[in-house]
Amino acid sequence: MYSSDIKLCARQIVKESLNQILANIYQVPTLEEMKSFLEKNFDHSFDEYMIKQKIKRSHPEWSNELVAEELDKQKRHYEYELGVNLRIAALNTIEEVENLIISLNNAIREWKIMHL
Repeated sequence: MYSSDIKLCARQIVKESLNQILANIYQVPTLEEMKSFLEKNFDHSFDEYMIKQKIKRSHPEWSNELVAEELDKQKRHYEYELGVNLRIAALNTIEEVENLIISLNNAIREWKIMHL
């Protein structure tokens, strides 16, 4: 995920939870909850067909068995990297949500001082 995706996701979470935030009852999602949310809401697919075609173009002399082994190896690597990236994205999204809540609370406090 890119930082723009993380910020967009955090803004959406804050927007959807605004009533709870204003009532001071909002709980920032746990790391596992955030990872689950990101997995459901962002496309993280592994295109086996495209990867297989790249392998075949790179190694035209390989048998179907070797291509399948390389595809499996690349898929395992992709899944590992996805897990690492999801964890980092989840941590960054949680941090961004917390920052947005702090900014929102500060803005509300300033508004109250000016208008009440």
